Amino acid sequence: MIRFDHVTKGPVRNLSFDLDRGGTAKILFNSEDRKNLLFGMLAGLQRPETGKILFFGEDLFAHGENERLALFRRIGVVPAHGGLISNLKAWENLLLPAWYHRGLTAEQAERPVAEIFDQLGPGEAGLKQRMGELPGQLSLYERRVVALARAMLMEPDILIYDFTFAGLDRDAVQQLMKLTGEFHGRKAGRVSLYLCPDDAVSARLVVDSTITLTQ
Repeated sequence: MIRFDHVTKGPVRNLSFDLDRGGTAKILFNSEDRKNLLFGMLAGLQRPETGKILFFGEDLFAHGENERLALFRRIGVVPAHGGLISNLKAWENLLLPAWYHRGLTAEQAERPVAEIFDQLGPGEAGLKQRMGELPGQLSLYERRVVALARAMLMEPDILIYDFTFAGLDRDAVQQLMKLTGEFHGRKAGRVSLYLCPDDAVSARLVVDSTITLTQ
């Protein structure tokens, strides 16, 4: 499902790994610059100097922009800071991709989004009420929850988490780890890839394989 074949760009040198159907993995970093570089390649924004990046057996950079966009309809990405459009309300940010790519209406999205929020516990009732706010008025945790719900609405085959647990308190981390783990298991064959700082919080994340990029 995801394959890096001797990929080199900048400080990322000769990286190779395979993440098969149904698998989970975390990549540990001690440099945010290196993490941002790898995230850019995974998101199709930065081309490697050498090597290949394959999703579903397809070379990501062998295609034109339109073909890459079609490929990413099966891939969800949760940026570290949410990646929300600043002049759209949280609810509009959440709904936009699912409306555009899947034709999902606000009424159709309401139930699955409510289920996602309910999984976070009763303490998240206030978050539902903040869906009319702009991203700049939300906390980092709230922006990440909106980004998670946005990605989950697309029911992707691959979900890439970018420092999703970094900088949050223990309860928030526990809630998001539980949510992402349960979401992974809801669809047969789904792949989950976590980009994580090399720290004690990330050590709590249970996955099938761990790749360390700390040298």
